[in-house]
Amino acid sequence: MSSSDYQLYTLNNGLRVAHLKTPSTLLVHCGFVILAGSRNDGDIPGVAHFLEHMFFKGTHRRKTIHVLNHLEVVGGELNAFTTKEITTLYATIQKKHFARAVDILCDITFNSTFPEQEITKEKIVIKDEINMYLDTPEENIYDEFQELIFGNHPLAHNILGTADSVDLITKSSIQNFISENYHPSNMVFVVVGNIPADRVLSTLNKFVPPSPDPRHPSTDPRHLTPDPRHPKPNYLPFRNRKVSDFSQAYGIMGIPTFEETHAKRFELLLLNNLLGGPGMNSRLNLAIREKYGYTYHIESGYQAFSDSGLFHCYLSCEEKYLNKSIDLIQKELKKLKDQKLGKLQLSQAKNQLTGQLVIANETRSGLLVHLGKGILKFGKARTMKETIQSIEKITAENLQDTANEVFDIDKFSHLHYIPEK
Repeated sequence: MSSSDYQLYTLNNGLRVAHLKTPSTLLVHCGFVILAGSRNDGDIPGVAHFLEHMFFKGTHRRKTIHVLNHLEVVGGELNAFTTKEITTLYATIQKKHFARAVDILCDITFNSTFPEQEITKEKIVIKDEINMYLDTPEENIYDEFQELIFGNHPLAHNILGTADSVDLITKSSIQNFISENYHPSNMVFVVVGNIPADRVLSTLNKFVPPSPDPRHPSTDPRHLTPDPRHPKPNYLPFRNRKVSDFSQAYGIMGIPTFEETHAKRFELLLLNNLLGGPGMNSRLNLAIREKYGYTYHIESGYQAFSDSGLFHCYLSCEEKYLNKSIDLIQKELKKLKDQKLGKLQLSQAKNQLTGQLVIANETRSGLLVHLGKGILKFGKARTMKETIQSIEKITAENLQDTANEVFDIDKFSHLHYIPEK
């Protein structure tokens, strides 16, 4: 199974359909990937995510209970999620029920009614979700850090919004968001499963709208590429320290960095994996958790967006170990700048990262999102072979140069949550 094997079709209304046939499975994963997320919220942070919830609240043909039951009664799953840049509505179903999945996905995407009483109820639900995240420090500190890093840039928008911004959402604002973003050229329908292409296309043609929205024709060049780029965020380093009612101290430090098309993004991805990736042998885990026992959880991360990116290091610990741990993180960053990797170290780092990527690529629902994002943003999905080739080309000198470009400690920002005495 490889993302290079997919076929791409275009329906009469301009909707692109990506089909990846996977043998030896009774399941089909399918759904819409839409190039619209929290960065598209406009003046009301949280509207993209709110819309995701409202897709399950009834259509012109179905009440809420009928939407929720449609796949559940045959053992299938219907779900959705919102990120900074995309929204995905997807289903997992036995292939014999494929038409059932396409029916409900098209119905909620194109025919939802957004009843006023459901909007009122869902505001309560989402505020509860916001409060849940506020009570989860590892989520809360990362969200707040992104807001501070990106400032007035749309990437600063918290995906959930705030309690105040959720109160501003109306049926009209939801419909305006759909009108601006939910048109065929801004979405891809992806199918991953052991099902022939002719069945995929004939089934979709029964349920999708027959013609494109005249306000957003599929030939409009603005919608054949990612959303128009905003200027890069204006960034000034900061050091913020907040008293919290959490029992531990939490710290995050980081810096804006390469966008997802940058030539050095794979070098930073490899550096990040070596420094604080998911492996227990990461340098931060060995240098801070295993050697000193200062923390249970320490990691680094690199997230790339259309026009910017964010590199960060995060840990939680007793307050007395926070500054010591940050000093050790900075030492590890300096090592990557000052000491070129040996031949064996570089080979092992590459093997570890490519192995992790291959394992992740075996997740069919992950493949669905990968295909959809790639087609929406770049016209095609990058193959695993292409990604591995890019990683294999990286030299020790490349890594050291990138480390020196990105890991400028004086330009890093810091946010700390300190327990109340």
